[in-house]
Amino acid sequence: MTKHWETFEHTADLGLQGWADTLAELFEAMGEALSRQICNSPIEQRKTVEIRVNSTDIETLLVDFLTEILNLFNFERFLTGRVRIKEIHDNSLRAELAGESYDENRHELGEEVKAVTYHQLKVAREGDKWVARVILDI
Repeated sequence: MTKHWETFEHTADLGLQGWADTLAELFEAMGEALSRQICNSPIEQRKTVEIRVNSTDIETLLVDFLTEILNLFNFERFLTGRVRIKEIHDNSLRAELAGESYDENRHELGEEVKAVTYHQLKVAREGDKWVARVILDI
């Protein structure tokens, strides 16, 4: 297993869980999981966007990172299809997002994600795997 994610039900919200061998792969999985909640259709990798995120700790870094992906969609209509973490530390990361602009004729949007929350937030090393859990406000 390199990286994996799944959703889980949460009262009036939606949860995302991820597992990966490395912290970078975990953040990639969580970013791609959020993207699949935003858009149900295939996303072509027509354009890349590099982002940098700085935070106070690893958990906040995950929320800020996912919020950046959400904001790219909300404000620029950019759909992320692939996430590559180029560099990651306890409180900062640099990532490349590959995707395309939203096209109402080709893309089916999922349920609206309003925010990434801190409720039940988790990023931790468990044995030989990294795990994460975050709740989305929908």
